[in-house]
Amino acid sequence: GFARTTNELYYGNPSVDIVSSAGPYSPKPATDTPSRKAVFVCRPATATSGDERCARTILSRLARRAYRRPVTEQDLDTLLAFYRTGQAEEGFDAGIQRALRRMLASPSFLFRIDREPANSLPGSVYRLNDVDLASRLSFFLWSSIPDDRLLDAAARGTLSTPPVLAQQVKRMLADRRS
Repeated sequence: GFARTTNELYYGNPSVDIVSSAGPYSPKPATDTPSRKAVFVCRPATATSGDERCARTILSRLARRAYRRPVTEQDLDTLLAFYRTGQAEEGFDAGIQRALRRMLASPSFLFRIDREPANSLPGSVYRLNDVDLASRLSFFLWSSIPDDRLLDAAARGTLSTPPVLAQQVKRMLADRRS
C-alpha cells in the first residue's frame, strides 16, 4: 500500500509551460544507425500505402515505453495528428519525427505522475494498480523505466500476484541495472 500525504493537497501537479526544440541545422542524410533501426521497426509497403498503419505501430511501441504504461487510443490519436502534419509536409520520416517531438514534450513522459484513487482520504492507505507498481519497482531497483516484461505483467494485471511479483523482483535484482 501507499499512504497519501496532506502536502499533496496544497501543491498542484507539475506542469510544463513551454517546450521548445530546434535543429538539427545542417542535417546529414539519414542512415541506418542502431537508434534509427530501434525506432523504425517497420516501413510503409510503398510511398502511398501502409504508412499510417506503420506509424501507428512505431508510435504505440515507443509511447508505451515513454509513458511507462499501456497506451490509450487518445494517446495515439494525439501522436497521429502530429504525424499526419509532418507526413503531409515532408513525408513519413518527418511525420514520425514530429510525433516523437510531441511524445517527448508530453507530461506523461516528463513526469512520473502518481494518482491516488478518487475517493481516498489524506493519510489513507490504498493498493497500487499493477502499472504504478511496475513503475515504482523499476525506478526503485533500476533507476529507470520498466522493461517490456514488467510492463506486460502489469498490463495483464498479474504483477501484483505474489508468485509473479516475486519472479519479477528476482529477475530485476539479477539484472545488471540493479
